[in-house]
Formats: sequence, C-alpha cells, structure tokens
Amino acid sequence: MIIITDMRNISRLSRGSFVAIAFLLGACQQTETTLPVRKTVEDAVFASGYMEQENIYTVSAKADGILLSFPIQEGDSVQMGDLIAIIENDVQHNQLRDALAVHEDAVADASPDSPQLQQLQTQIEQAKKQLAFDQENHARYQKLKASNSISQLDFEKVQLQYQNAQSNLEGLQKNYEELQNSLKLNQERSLVQVSTQRTLLQDYKLTTEQSGQVIKVFKKQGELVRRGEAVARISSGDYLIKLFVAEDDITKVDVGQAVAVHINTYPNSVFPARITKIHPGFDEAEQSYIVEAQFDQLPNKMFSGTQLQANIEIGSRKNVLVIPSEYVSKGSFVRLETGEEIQIETGSKNELITEVVSGLTDSDVLVKPKQ
Repeated sequence: MIIITDMRNISRLSRGSFVAIAFLLGACQQTETTLPVRKTVEDAVFASGYMEQENIYTVSAKADGILLSFPIQEGDSVQMGDLIAIIENDVQHNQLRDALAVHEDAVADASPDSPQLQQLQTQIEQAKKQLAFDQENHARYQKLKASNSISQLDFEKVQLQYQNAQSNLEGLQKNYEELQNSLKLNQERSLVQVSTQRTLLQDYKLTTEQSGQVIKVFKKQGELVRRGEAVARISSGDYLIKLFVAEDDITKVDVGQAVAVHINTYPNSVFPARITKIHPGFDEAEQSYIVEAQFDQLPNKMFSGTQLQANIEIGSRKNVLVIPSEYVSKGSFVRLETGEEIQIETGSKNELITEVVSGLTDSDVLVKPKQ
C-alpha cells in the first residue's frame, strides 16, 4: 500500500487514506492519455479497528433470577460500589432466615443455663456431694483400720466406693466439657452458615467495581438473568485505538510508527496517532494481530466501539514511478499510445495509483482502456 507525499497535489482517500496525484492527462479526441510520473510515496499497512476506553468492566449476574430493579441506562455515570440491579431473592431470604433460626438455637444450647448443660451440671453437683461424703467416710475408715477396729474387707469396700465417686465426678466433668465444646462448635458453624447465606444474598445485588460510564445495557427490568450472564458494561480511562493487522503485515509494524486514522463518526477528517503496543499473540476470533495506538490529539467527541480505518506508515521512498490505476488492465497490462499492449511489473497499489517497478519509462504515453 502506498501514500503519495508530494505536496503539490495531495488529497486523502476515504478508505485507505492514500494521497492522490493530479496526473498529466492528455486528450486526443475521445481518447484519454497520461504519462508516468515520479513521486515520493509513503508505504503503509492498512488496518481496520475500533475505539475503546482502556478500562472496560462487564457487570455479570452472580445468581439466577428476575431483575426486580434495574435503574441504570446507557450513558449514565456510576461510581465504584453503586447498586445497579437487584435480582429476585425470596428463596435466598428464606434460607437466611432458616440459618438465623438454627444459629439462635445453637446460641441458646451453648449458654451455661441450657437444659443439656444444666442437667449435667446438676449431676456434677450431686457427684461432688457424694464424693465429699465418701471422702469423709474413707478417712474415718482409715483411722478405724489403723486401730484394727474393722476388717480389711470392710475398709476396701469403703475405699472402692470413694474411688468410684472420684471417677464418676471426673467423668461427669469431662462430659460437661465435651458437650460444652460441641455446642460451641455448633454455634460457630451455624454462624458461618449465616455469614455464607448473607454473602449469597449479596450476590443478588449487583454493584460496580469501578467508576465510569455505562456504555452498554444488555437486560431490562423484569427479564430473567442467568448466573454469569452480562447485564451491563462500564468503561473509563483514556481512549485507545484497537487495530487488526493481517499476518502478512504484522512484521512491518513497530511501536512509535505514525498512523493516519479515519473515524466513521468524522467521515471528512483524518486524525494522526502513534502505535503504542503490539499484542504478541494471534487473535483467533479476529484472525488478525491486535495493535494499539493513541491519538496525538483526541477528537472533540469520542464513543466507545466506533469503527475506524487506519494506515500505519512504515516508510517512504523517493523517485517512485507511478501511473493511475485505471490505466492498468488485467492486473498488469497497459496500452501505449502506439496501440501496443505490454505487461509491466507492478508494486504497491490502491484504487487510484499503481507503482511501476519495470516495463515503462517516464516518456511512455499511456492510453486509458475503454470501459
């Protein structure tokens, strides 16, 4: 692709942003003729693309349901954390109420005056009294045994009863501690369940994670949404140019190269820009490489998603021989004023201009083919 840069005759093409030349045209009755001319040309890589802001955020549903509230519209400004939609959540509210009820019961069961703990505490108090009695009785029998007032068998019976009382109290106390720990664990688990249900309930409230402008709304109030489905898109930051470059051309593109951008919303203007980034991977969806550019000066009004075409300037060549493309037929044939049709070797070309690599001289007069 070429762009003529000779400043004597310059005009821009709408699609390729090429520079056209006012060629020397001669007329012989109804036959149009021209001479090849030498000009300085700018080689360029053509790319299509679009504009977008550097930060694009899609708000997606985190739960299934009906949109009960959806107050935003395209063009609205939003702040981080703003509530933009509420999804029907009756089932989730019921699950939260059930979790709260279970937690209240667990708290009551874990309190010191709960029936389960009170029952064990009563048994412990009784065991303590029994132990105190058996301990006193054991001490008395020890004195009697020392004075040989009782038999060894009677002493051993009292001693065994005392030991059983000790073991019984220790067992009850251990049971109380285990039950208390178990009830506290149930309380903690029920609290986790309450927290989980509250978190899930928050999934039914859609908020923004960044400030910006709503550029696309995908749903309406009252519509069904599925988990993961896009609801709205929000953008912020500077505007970028996203360009799709063919595989054959990507090696010619470098960061810093000048770009002439033709925006569909400004059909009669060309905006200068610079290549700022070349994505390293091939985009399968677009079947192209993606290149980013930034405007030297932003247009007055910008809109995300606006389509555009661009020419990436990759170098200039001087003294290039060119002819009007309309004088070339069958891809590489031209007709001389003598009537002879010859084949030429062509280089870069566009709808208006074709580079002649060989086959013609500056003095060859060409005749325009009949339509």
